[in-house]
Amino acid sequence: MFGNKEAQCKDQGLTSVPINLPPDIKKLDLSYNRLTRLGPNSFHRYKYLEHLILDNNLMNFLGAKAFIGLSLLRLLSMVRNQLNVFTSYQPGVFESLQNLSALDVRRNMNTLNHSDKYNIPVGELCNLRELSIDLVLNPTFGEQFKKLHNLQTLRFDYCHSNFLYNETFLDLPVTIKEFHMTTCKHFVVVESDVLIPFPHLKVLNLTNSNIHLKQALSILHPFQNKSMDAILFRGLTRGGSKHGLSTVILTPETMKYILTICIKTLDVSDNEIISVEKGSFSFKYPECFENVMISANSFSLDNWAFDFFTHLYDMTNLKLFDFSYFPLRFKNAIFLDVVIENNHTTIQRLEDRQRLERINITIMIPKQIQFIRITHLMGRHDLREIQALNSSHRHFEVSYFETDDFPIFTFEGFNSLEHLDLSGIRSDITIGAGKIPFLIHLKTLILKETKLYYILETNTSILSFCPNIRNLDISYNYMWKIDSLGKLPYLKHLNLSHNLLDTVPDVVTIFDSLTELDLSHNQLTTIQIKIRNWIDTQHNKIGTFKLYLSNNPLICSCNTKTFLSWILKTKVNLDKNGNYSCWISSIKKINYTKNVAEDFHHYFVDCDTTVWIKLGISLLVSVLSSLICITLLYNFRWRIIFFFFRNFRRFAEKGLELTFDYDVYVSYSDDCISFVKELQKKVEDDWGFKICFEDRDFVVGESIATERASFIHRCRHVIFLVSPSIVENEWTRFEIERAKYEKFSKNLQKIVVITRDIPLDDIPVEFSTIWKDVLLIQWPVEQDELQMAWQKLRLWFF
Repeated sequence: MFGNKEAQCKDQGLTSVPINLPPDIKKLDLSYNRLTRLGPNSFHRYKYLEHLILDNNLMNFLGAKAFIGLSLLRLLSMVRNQLNVFTSYQPGVFESLQNLSALDVRRNMNTLNHSDKYNIPVGELCNLRELSIDLVLNPTFGEQFKKLHNLQTLRFDYCHSNFLYNETFLDLPVTIKEFHMTTCKHFVVVESDVLIPFPHLKVLNLTNSNIHLKQALSILHPFQNKSMDAILFRGLTRGGSKHGLSTVILTPETMKYILTICIKTLDVSDNEIISVEKGSFSFKYPECFENVMISANSFSLDNWAFDFFTHLYDMTNLKLFDFSYFPLRFKNAIFLDVVIENNHTTIQRLEDRQRLERINITIMIPKQIQFIRITHLMGRHDLREIQALNSSHRHFEVSYFETDDFPIFTFEGFNSLEHLDLSGIRSDITIGAGKIPFLIHLKTLILKETKLYYILETNTSILSFCPNIRNLDISYNYMWKIDSLGKLPYLKHLNLSHNLLDTVPDVVTIFDSLTELDLSHNQLTTIQIKIRNWIDTQHNKIGTFKLYLSNNPLICSCNTKTFLSWILKTKVNLDKNGNYSCWISSIKKINYTKNVAEDFHHYFVDCDTTVWIKLGISLLVSVLSSLICITLLYNFRWRIIFFFFRNFRRFAEKGLELTFDYDVYVSYSDDCISFVKELQKKVEDDWGFKICFEDRDFVVGESIATERASFIHRCRHVIFLVSPSIVENEWTRFEIERAKYEKFSKNLQKIVVITRDIPLDDIPVEFSTIWKDVLLIQWPVEQDELQMAWQKLRLWFF
């Protein structure tokens, strides 16, 4: 009628029920607020509510008419409040909730309470099917609970009770089919007839309640020769019990009741079972079993393995079998012998060589089992072969064996295995040794912690036995490179996390069907552009791509700018919403990639400066070069034609070779010595070129004229520093004439005149003949113009 409207009002700091919500909502979530009590007509506006959630508030009182008008409500949850089962519920509080099927008031009784009667008016809930409530110290439920004629599921939480007597549950209805009591932290003494009030029980769940397995097995006698869907006794036994029940030895006597029950699911894991006598698993109805879990106990296979696996074959409908986390007999045991010879005592260490020869075991797995888990076995193993014939296996975990000799897998006939986990075992003794058959239907392969790098270096076809896999997990293998994984055309999910990769392997780009790549917990500093482009292509082609990059030492710098920009713009689904921690090289601190990418200019202002300077210089050089070329071509077009005509034959026979020992020759007078030193520092130290000037480079004793002529010839350019004292310098005129000669003979490239403190009219007339070939700079006096003058000089020469 009104659809499925919901109102999510979680964690809003509300102290009362809001009255401004749409009246036709069907679900209202007020959890994690500050409600303390519910008065009359608290929800009268919302008469169409079906689900009401009031978890994690501070409620300690429910008024008589708190829920009036909620005749359609089916679920009411008030978990983790302060509702006392003795005082917080007023009579008639549930009177309007005629259609309520599930009431959850668990985890309200946080402290131990003295014996008292439950004062909850549940008798008004005639259609209640599920009740979740706390179990107080010495519970007395009362006659109102017997009126719950439709109650089928009973869950106890915050179990404060130390004793469960035969009379404890007599006030509860006989209709209960599921009984859950999973959080008894203190040891509970249970009388053997405590479950007699529940003759129709189908599910008994005592997981992680400190009851002890022997007691739990003893209370099953009312269900002999009956059928049950699940008996869940995981983690009942607690070590160090004061009641003398710390360890468990299963015998036909302790198992006498459960052996007669037709059970679909049985879980006796984590119960400190240290031994199993023969016949303890001789179930009367083995064909009833669908799931069996016996993991994390402490018994050895020596005395009951054959007996147990014989009964396993009788479980003809078994679908799941879990036999894991067993500390069996240690392999290669070393023993101590005390030897006394000539009244001298010595200790010798001896290997266990006198034991009988081991019997190699071949296990035939029943073909009807679909899910098998045999993991974390520590100790001596005699398994030689695991066989399956026309099996229905779909999920097989055989991992974390402490073994030097892995069994051979033999699958004869049809096999439908889809999931295989070989983690924790060296790959050189499993897939590397060829002990896994060809599995055409395999979709998921897990090879975590298998030291895969041992065989990847020499064998690139190790996965040829599973050509159709969709999911491959090779995490935790400490690989720093991967050259090949073979052809896997259908691979969709690849997990390379927790390795040592500093770059993304190119091999991933050959997997055309890949939609998810986990590279977290590696040594990546960036993602190379080739991989980024491939990932974007995959996302566009397939429609979605997931990439995991968390916990890598990513670097934020000028060199990774495009990678950071890609993180912001890509449509690929990134873990952590693409916001990873990274090392900022410019300030040597850690920040987040989104912060850096969104304000990149703030963190890396020099990046753009360098780019623009390079671009500006390139454009300037290009423009100047173009102008110069155009000008030269136009002004000297006839000379150029004559030059090529005159030298065509000479250039065809011999290339022109010009060599220069210096980049620039400086002509100057005495009043410019300080400026020459400044020019030397700029040209040689800052720009990296070589300068020639008289006071440093001329050879003492040689002819001054010869030295000047020789050094001008060996220089690429000439600078004339024109100052007031140039008129008195007789060698300046000689250098001008020599520069004219070198310029006309095509050896000298550029002539620059820099004037300092002298008017243009006073410049020597000798420059007039080459004035059109001279580049003039009037050296500025103002400090802010000097940089431009230096820049102009650098651009002209270098």
